[in-house]
Amino acid sequence: MRTITGAVILLVGIGGLGYWAMTNQAQLLENKIAEAAGAVDVTPVHGIDVSVSGRDVVLTGTVDGPKEADALYAAYSQVPGRREVRTDWTVLPEIVPFVLAVRWQDQAMVAEGHLPTEEVRTELAPLLGQTEALPLGAGAPDAWGAAAALGLEAARRLEEGEMRLEDRKLTLTGIGRSPAEAAQIEALLAQLPEGYESELSIEYLDDGTPPEYSITYDASTGLRIDGKLPAGLTPEQVAEALDFVAYTGDVRTGLLGDAEGHVEIIGPIAEWLPDLERLTIERTQDDVSVVGAVRTGVDTELVASALSEAVGTPVNLTVSTAHLPDGSLRTNAATGETEVARAGYWLPNIQFAPDVQTCTNAMTATLFHSPINFLTGSARLDAKASRVINEMASVAALCVETGQLRAEIGGHTDSVGDAAGNRALSEARANAVRAALIARGVAPEALTAQGYGESDPIDTNDTEEGRAANRRTTVVWSPSDDGVN
Repeated sequence: MRTITGAVILLVGIGGLGYWAMTNQAQLLENKIAEAAGAVDVTPVHGIDVSVSGRDVVLTGTVDGPKEADALYAAYSQVPGRREVRTDWTVLPEIVPFVLAVRWQDQAMVAEGHLPTEEVRTELAPLLGQTEALPLGAGAPDAWGAAAALGLEAARRLEEGEMRLEDRKLTLTGIGRSPAEAAQIEALLAQLPEGYESELSIEYLDDGTPPEYSITYDASTGLRIDGKLPAGLTPEQVAEALDFVAYTGDVRTGLLGDAEGHVEIIGPIAEWLPDLERLTIERTQDDVSVVGAVRTGVDTELVASALSEAVGTPVNLTVSTAHLPDGSLRTNAATGETEVARAGYWLPNIQFAPDVQTCTNAMTATLFHSPINFLTGSARLDAKASRVINEMASVAALCVETGQLRAEIGGHTDSVGDAAGNRALSEARANAVRAALIARGVAPEALTAQGYGESDPIDTNDTEEGRAANRRTTVVWSPSDDGVN
């Protein structure tokens, strides 16, 4: 019995020793195969995982296209001792041509195409934004990721545009702010990896030239603005500064220059437009030129002086005469009033049924709204006096020609100075008004002038306000057949 038991133990021992030896030998063989597989001299694009199971080499991960798959399989098939090479990998499709197309608009990028690696995806994410929707593909040239990064950075320098990287050619199209941005883009693309080429097609919102513009006012046609305004100044702001809503012309606002001070020069001109027939303001960098023509009857010297002081630069003015036949009508662009041509002047087109009372009321209202002013101590009408003279002429012509009336133009002064001198000054001023009305076509025989000096005050002469009220022009109407000479 002991003999049998011993034999059994011996057999079990011998079997166990054989199993141990066989198992140990298999592990040693697997280790040797794994060592040999780890020594395979290949560098996959995406870095595959290599493991050994028994005598089988197992390859997993992402493979950069069929060519790399074949090369990897062939390389690991040379591992000594392996039984077979098993693959459980994803083979990326071969993309020909390899393209990434990006649209840059509203400060956001929309892309389509492929990326070569996850590393490139990570590198481009700060420039491209969301990249998860872009699949990986095989076939990208060397340094493609670096070229794509430069292209995306260049695209972001545009206002809007498209970047397309096709194999080794980068194309950039779109709209830029100015040639200054073009220089920056070209500097970026000059850093493209060797073997890459670029093509640019960019239009610019600003051609890079300094702002230059002209503003033209015409009493008959209105306001026109042409040229390039500096950054921050719009045509609407220019028109508003001159009290206009509408304008014509070929004008744009540039992206260069400084708008500071431009409206300050333009704005003061607005109050003088009713005295002007035409005016052109030309601005070239820091140079300002103002030329134009006053309406007939306007004191050119006084208006030019006032305008020069207002805009801070010499203003050259001439006189313009209405050449249309008497009775021609127009709407004055600055005032919006209907005007009628008469004796070379443009006068307000005033219509009413004239008699002594209505003519008195109309003339009184005119003088109350816009008193006639003279230079101090002189019979010279001031710079804006022609406006009220024109209105007076329209009223007077209607009252004389249709109403068969005549008028006495009276001049009055305050009590400052001697009485004789004041009477002489008042008469000279009354005659100046009479002459201005006659020049505008009012029959001279229907008008007389009388100087009253300080003899007929309507207010106290003890205050400046009272003295200003006493310095006035009056018009007294009477029928032309009343027998009074």
